[in-house]
Amino acid sequence: MKKVKSDLHLHSVLSPCGDLLITPGEIVKKAKEKNIEVLALTDHNSAENAEVFEYYCSENDILFIPAMEVETKEEIHILCYFSDLNTLKKWQSIVYEHLPGKDNDEDFFGPQIKCDFADEYKEKITQMLAGAVNLSLEETTKKVSELGGIAVPSHLDRKNSIISQLGFIPPDLDFKTVEISKNISLENALKKYPQLNNYQIIKNSDSHYLKDIKAYHYLYLDGLNFFEFKKALKMVDGRKIILI
Repeated sequence: MKKVKSDLHLHSVLSPCGDLLITPGEIVKKAKEKNIEVLALTDHNSAENAEVFEYYCSENDILFIPAMEVETKEEIHILCYFSDLNTLKKWQSIVYEHLPGKDNDEDFFGPQIKCDFADEYKEKITQMLAGAVNLSLEETTKKVSELGGIAVPSHLDRKNSIISQLGFIPPDLDFKTVEISKNISLENALKKYPQLNNYQIIKNSDSHYLKDIKAYHYLYLDGLNFFEFKKALKMVDGRKIILI
């Protein structure tokens, strides 16, 4: 079994809250400096920078996990992971169909920038990506599963989480892994939210700035590929996640 550093929650200049310096290429460069071997770019309700991100991961021998962070109708943030870029694009089409259909207010939310393969600004995404899509938590997790993906609830100790919005984690959704933020220790999280004892805990950087990129956990895998990664999130065949 191989132990690898991973960061599975990152935002680029595409996310309206992302810093203007956090381009796909610069993210990978910073992660490489920190010996991170598995990365997922989880921009808000969009994957417009995923293809460029995959290119830079490939150039640097880093496993690319196609991903997105979606905000459900209940204003719950969910990390969604997929096996390949084409499936992620299918998911993006579903998400786009359920966005509010408003133009982005750049003065309020900030710009939403798509990059090219030179890691330069290519265009602005004008459709508002901030806020909730018209998909419930149950619908979101079901559709992700139907596409062969896996969903992980985001930052349960913060706002826009399952706990902040619902007060509990619905057991019928069958989550195996849940995320806490980098701002809380595992010990304090388990004390504050005893229900987390029933789940595998992951922690990521949730970076919006290059300086914040950091690995907070190890993946234990028997090979670097999505199916091994999915086993780790499901705790199958000895695959698992251990916090650093």
